[in-house]
Amino acid sequence: MGCANCTLKQQVQDLDVNRLVAEQLSVEFDLVDEQTKAERMAICKNCPHLNLHTCALCGCFVKFRTNLKAKECPDHRW
Repeated sequence: MGCANCTLKQQVQDLDVNRLVAEQLSVEFDLVDEQTKAERMAICKNCPHLNLHTCALCGCFVKFRTNLKAKECPDHRW
């Protein structure tokens, strides 16, 4: 069984990240479709460079970067 405080901390971090990403996406206009976003996120979730919510190569929130048409994976995975 895991640490209850660690689980709570992770949930708060998830909520904070989701809020920050949603705020930023609300001002973006060149976004990919839902299927593309899901495909990119699936790749990121299995990437060795994923560091909880961020990419260890570029430092971005992957939930944000995967939504943007003009962005690519810094490791050329998508």
